[in-house]
Amino acid sequence: MTHPIKNRSRGAWSAVVIVLAAALLSGCAKDKPAPKAQAAPPPPPKPVSLTQIKAEIQDAKAQMMATTDSLNKLHKSSQPDAQANYDAYTGEYLKLKSKAEGVSKRAEEIKSRASAYFAMWNEQAAVENPELKRQAMQQRAGAERTYNEIVNGLELTRMSFKPYMSNLTDVGNYLRGRLTPATIGSTTDLVTKANAQSTEVATHLDAVTKAIDSITAGTGEGAAGVAATVPPKPAPTPAAPPAAK
Repeated sequence: MTHPIKNRSRGAWSAVVIVLAAALLSGCAKDKPAPKAQAAPPPPPKPVSLTQIKAEIQDAKAQMMATTDSLNKLHKSSQPDAQANYDAYTGEYLKLKSKAEGVSKRAEEIKSRASAYFAMWNEQAAVENPELKRQAMQQRAGAERTYNEIVNGLELTRMSFKPYMSNLTDVGNYLRGRLTPATIGSTTDLVTKANAQSTEVATHLDAVTKAIDSITAGTGEGAAGVAATVPPKPAPTPAAPPAAK
């Protein structure tokens, strides 16, 4: 026969266990961190201004001239100075390669931003006054020609820059570990070609910077991005209040 006191003890102990388990589960639920809110996506990068692109082009041109000068110095090296001049030339070459890659990316940006420029001129042409409309259309045509000059100039720069860099690479590879008067002298033809090519590249870069000056003067872009040059649409004229009866 089961003792009633023992049964009550077991029932009380079971109740205590259930209460403790519930408390533990409740505590775990409270300790669990709330899910974090999803972070907002980063804003799109601001477009780079033509003014900045011009500065980068001029910087690349200066580096190209420094690299060509170091090439000429290497070509005229005496035996004791050959290694130091070769190392200096290699350093200038690597700097030029990095800057050239940056300018190449900018060229692609300019091509992709044509619609932003033309949208600006289309906004200005959307007027009723015939004289203002004519002036806006003339400005748009001039800006389009100048913009095409920039794109074409950058393409000509790329085409002339490629063989120039190829000759610089060949000179560096050929002379590596072979800095004798005979091997240095045998690069004369490549050095002569590289000098002529650098002059051609510089001519194209000057044409591009001149065209950039022209289009920034017409758009008033300055140091701001292209998006800032597109004028906002005018606010609609508020309707007149109804006449009092």
